[in-house]
Amino acid sequence: MSEFNLITEPWIPCIDIQGKQVPYGIRDTLLKAHELREICDDSPLVTVAIHRLLLAILYRAFEGPNGFNEWKTLYSHKTFNEQIINNYLEQWIDRFYLYDRYKPFYQMPRFKTKKPISVNRLATECAGGNNPTLFDHSGDDDEVNWQPATAARMLISCQAFALGFGKSGNATINEIEETLPYSADAIALRGMNIWLQGNNLLDTLMINLTPIEENLLPPWELENTNEYRDRLQGKNRKAVSARGVVDRFTWQSRLVQLIPDDSTISKMYFTQGRSADKSAGDPMKVYRTSKKEGISALPLSSNKAAWRDAHSILMIPTVGSSERRPECLNLVVRASSSDIIDAAVPFIAQIVGLASAPKKAGKFLLWRHERMPVPASLLDDVNLIERLGGLIQNSENGANELNSRTRRIAMLYLAPNAESTDGRNPDDKDVTKLSETIASRPAYWARLEKHFYTLLENLPYDWDKANGEWKPNDQQLATKKWREHIKREAEQALNESIRSLGNTARAIQAVARVRTDFNDYDLEPWQQKKPK
Repeated sequence: MSEFNLITEPWIPCIDIQGKQVPYGIRDTLLKAHELREICDDSPLVTVAIHRLLLAILYRAFEGPNGFNEWKTLYSHKTFNEQIINNYLEQWIDRFYLYDRYKPFYQMPRFKTKKPISVNRLATECAGGNNPTLFDHSGDDDEVNWQPATAARMLISCQAFALGFGKSGNATINEIEETLPYSADAIALRGMNIWLQGNNLLDTLMINLTPIEENLLPPWELENTNEYRDRLQGKNRKAVSARGVVDRFTWQSRLVQLIPDDSTISKMYFTQGRSADKSAGDPMKVYRTSKKEGISALPLSSNKAAWRDAHSILMIPTVGSSERRPECLNLVVRASSSDIIDAAVPFIAQIVGLASAPKKAGKFLLWRHERMPVPASLLDDVNLIERLGGLIQNSENGANELNSRTRRIAMLYLAPNAESTDGRNPDDKDVTKLSETIASRPAYWARLEKHFYTLLENLPYDWDKANGEWKPNDQQLATKKWREHIKREAEQALNESIRSLGNTARAIQAVARVRTDFNDYDLEPWQQKKPK
């Protein structure tokens, strides 16, 4: 077990250019990055965590890039410098052993809790501790036997995505017993995690290796691994704020000590480590302001796909604003304006997040991994992005009208004389229940998604640049097609929901009194009403 080193042993799930799945260690993943298509694990949380780890290693190996010119030089090589990568990894190779007495990777040495628990707790998607049941029904007492490669993936995922809201209890650290603060959310848990995917893994890593003005240490370079964790001072938590991008990408949200058993791992010691810094400094997140929460990471919604928030994700913050969009988008704009990358070729925005229940931050409902095409030419013009927001609003208006008609049909089905002078309306809860049973909006949104991606790729061609300004042209083909799709998909979704009522006289009568054709959604953004 002590021989499993994350630099040399295969544990990262890669896909090569031919589409074949191949596992590699850190060294081979970086040095073969130009020959690989992407990193993709069954768990999107693991996929995000691996990207964050590799970016941190690149920042440290290259000691930058500290500016755009340094980034441009690195990007022009089309491969990572083998000597620089090897020199850095060899310097710190003894800190990448998964099980080591003195410096185990991403863990706390000389650390114990009252009793060991199942390593299931490392996986946010597994039911255990405070983790909700999302996709399985495992628990802290369920016996599992993970291979070292699996344990490595779950360990780095937990450090990025562990869920808080639980009592930590006591732990012995360096032979001193301590009471630790309540467990808190990990650094990447809240808000969407967004990165751009290029033609190969090297392109992906480089376009997300945004220039930084720091050179701070990741945990494997710290002599004192005890340095950054939360502590109690009296009854108050003393936390250590983020010290830059590398610090955020290698955040140690939990104190962990894996307990190996021959060739597998089933148990560990586990408790609170470091609570998340929620300030607007994570380059993978979108930060927006609200009166209620101030500046915060844009969350993934449980009832809508991320593309419906595309305007908020892509929006260019005003000068002096504390709002942020993912830094990779800004880097793409600068690289395309310098003709380093082709502005006409779309990147794929990878969007991963966990959605919590409304007003219940500790209850997660689902996770989602979405891929959205993003042309570079769409990212540098405020007017074009605002137009995109208006077109998304068209689709929201279509959904509102669809919902209104579905509810009216449900009402007339339950009470055929409801709209008569002396008629009686049915109970609103019954109307809601029936309209949800024959729900038309899920199908509408699901089918509209593919049309939105086509809109994203073609919207820039609806505009022409003259005298340094972008203006809509006469044809507006992408815009027109999008609005036609909204109308057609709304009508089809309503007709499908109507059929689920059957062919009874009551159903036929209810449907006959409600229009099933829809308006043309051709309003400009300033003419549209936002949905209630």
